[in-house]
Amino acid sequence: MQNTTQAWVDNQSLPLVSESFVEIEYKVTDPGVQEDASAADNGAAAIADTAQITTQGEKNEPAYALLEQNSWILNGGRRLVPAGPPYGDTGFLSAVLCGDDCRFDPVPVVTLSFTEVHQPLIPGVTITWSRAYGEYARSFEVTAYQGESVVAQKRIDDNSELTSLVSVDIQGYDRMEIAIYEWSRPLCRAKLSEVMIGFQKIYTKDQLMGYEYVGSADPLCAKLPENTAVFKISNVNGEFNPDDPQGFSRFLMERQEIRVRYGYKLGDGVEWIRAGTFFISEWNTPQNGITATFTAKGLTEFMSEIYTGGYSGTLYEIAQRALEQAQLPQMEDGSCRYAIDDSLREIAVDLAEDPNKSIAEVVQLCANAACCVMRQDRDGILRIEPLANGIRDYLINQDNSYKRSEYQLSKELKAVSVNSGLAVVQNSPSGEIQTIDNPLIQDAATANRVAQWVKNCLKGRKTMSGQFRADPRLDELDTVTVENSFSNSAVIITEIQYTYNGAFRGKYEGRVTTDAAADTPQQEEEQ
Repeated sequence: MQNTTQAWVDNQSLPLVSESFVEIEYKVTDPGVQEDASAADNGAAAIADTAQITTQGEKNEPAYALLEQNSWILNGGRRLVPAGPPYGDTGFLSAVLCGDDCRFDPVPVVTLSFTEVHQPLIPGVTITWSRAYGEYARSFEVTAYQGESVVAQKRIDDNSELTSLVSVDIQGYDRMEIAIYEWSRPLCRAKLSEVMIGFQKIYTKDQLMGYEYVGSADPLCAKLPENTAVFKISNVNGEFNPDDPQGFSRFLMERQEIRVRYGYKLGDGVEWIRAGTFFISEWNTPQNGITATFTAKGLTEFMSEIYTGGYSGTLYEIAQRALEQAQLPQMEDGSCRYAIDDSLREIAVDLAEDPNKSIAEVVQLCANAACCVMRQDRDGILRIEPLANGIRDYLINQDNSYKRSEYQLSKELKAVSVNSGLAVVQNSPSGEIQTIDNPLIQDAATANRVAQWVKNCLKGRKTMSGQFRADPRLDELDTVTVENSFSNSAVIITEIQYTYNGAFRGKYEGRVTTDAAADTPQQEEEQ
């Protein structure tokens, strides 16, 4: 569950909540190109860190006094440069200052180099100049090369924005140069915070014609997790018309990353929470329609290939080899997109026969054998970890439900049998036997532990579903309190659906675990 302020929680208890928002950030780029870029310069200040301008995400950008005109420490607008590193995310700071006419001589040049030629077409580059100083290049030029041949070039002489979208078709390049000719203020250094290879487009509720999210995860890892976002964007102006040679559709590619966030107007501002990180899988732009529909999914879309890494070692090592084979896109800071619990290091297997499973299925088997769940969090990280304990501070009651929750009863559980009797745990004299077939469970101790884990989850026969006015901080596998006419139930959410058409509406499914009245709600920090 996502952490929020108390004002957010209080807002959800009102008969009418405040105005809500959905925002979708869509990066139009070549997947993997940002990670392949390395930055250099032709002369920088001693405290500059040009190499980090290709990294994205939250940055600490200090505003130091740099011996520039009207750059003073005493007026509170600048800081004294530390005696030694670290200096923070300073980005590129040119060694040379511009003149009284704001022009540079010599011209500062930042070079982005790539390890290979990138063929996919990108619509240009996004340059963020200096957020800390509030300065920008007034005149600059972007040139793309393949070897020594120029493949694209664009000069801008009238820029007045801190973030510049340089629109130029770029294809078949292995190097880019950004030459800065004129600055926005005299006697200052050129400053560059970030360069994105491609465009970054943000769609707000004004452009969104509909949004839906479906997330599911199984507390026994019996099913693969699902994270799917479907959204419709207004196409009245034909922006996504596939027949338009200059339209936006020519830049659409599978596996492009999108980020979604939800917000509510609270007081004078909007409080935002992450909604998820997804990757474009398909899109539809009807010729006679007024909307373009996009479907974006989670990381399991990258994990459909057959696993070839072998089945010898600890479960941790097998899962890690599988995830490395999947080549999941890296996080903005270069870190991997998965987190594996250390408990998987304690179980070793040696399986000679290859069960011919996909990467996703192998990771699922590893998680199941270690009594862990498999889920994708809202940062876009695939997590293999034990199910979190405790009931969250979240109540689904009659005030926020559109109708009473529905119950279903499964058949009585008689026993759990793992791998054809390697371990059998009894539950009741009659009923059905739940079988577990997992080739990565090889010893009786592990089999018995898994059987007991499955029995504890399935011995409660109730599952529950309902529709409610959703508070979108709820995640799959959260345990929440559901109020009904006779008692309160603790429910592990196995599937959650959010629909947004100006307001949030939700559907949920879950498994009843205990009587919630005896448990104390918790607010645990989101991982």
